[in-house]
Amino acid sequence: MSTNPTPNPPAPTASSTSFYRWLIIVLGIFLLIVFLYRATEPTPQELAAAAHSRLPKISTIPHFSLTERSGKIISNNDLAGKVWVADFVYTTCPGPCPLVTAELAKIQQAVAGDPHVQLVTFTVDPETDTPPVLAAYADKFHADANKWWFLTGPEKPLYALIQNGFLQAVEDDHGQHLDNGQGTVTHSTYFALVDANGIMRGAYQSQDPDECRQLLKDIAALEQEAGL
Repeated sequence: MSTNPTPNPPAPTASSTSFYRWLIIVLGIFLLIVFLYRATEPTPQELAAAAHSRLPKISTIPHFSLTERSGKIISNNDLAGKVWVADFVYTTCPGPCPLVTAELAKIQQAVAGDPHVQLVTFTVDPETDTPPVLAAYADKFHADANKWWFLTGPEKPLYALIQNGFLQAVEDDHGQHLDNGQGTVTHSTYFALVDANGIMRGAYQSQDPDECRQLLKDIAALEQEAGL
């Protein structure tokens, strides 16, 4: 009895071979990209090391004890273990102070849910900026009483703190000849970033949007560095 021979399978065409070859290449490239991404994704330890190298230790903030707008005395001990941002303004400033404070209000919104971040405003005109005056000024910018402190105190130690601790300019111009529109205090418009150990790690021009965005990134980096 004879049987019919089994027909041979059709030979692959050139087009189908080319298709499978390109499919393998594409899959290979995709897997390589995934591998490289996972291989280069920084670990928490690497992020902390990067923050340490990019954010040098500029100066240690000396001890201070100042009066908050609420009347409470605030010192370095109240900021231990927190990353904090400082600025330097006065309530009667005819120039940049309202703009500086408005920018810090935006920072407040960005870190509102983060218990490890504190904002601290130091007046540069303590003779005028009593706690009630600072409280009224803070209310204009919807400053959270727990998240954002406004501090005042005797001028001499306050100025020494700003100049020697934060390395920022400040000069009392009361009694000097002033041009129209010139303020009674010359001062810095920078934000100062301080780490959880009370060491200043950066300064950012408050009127530069790019620097303010970088400040937020550096806050997160210092929290990572401190394990917060």
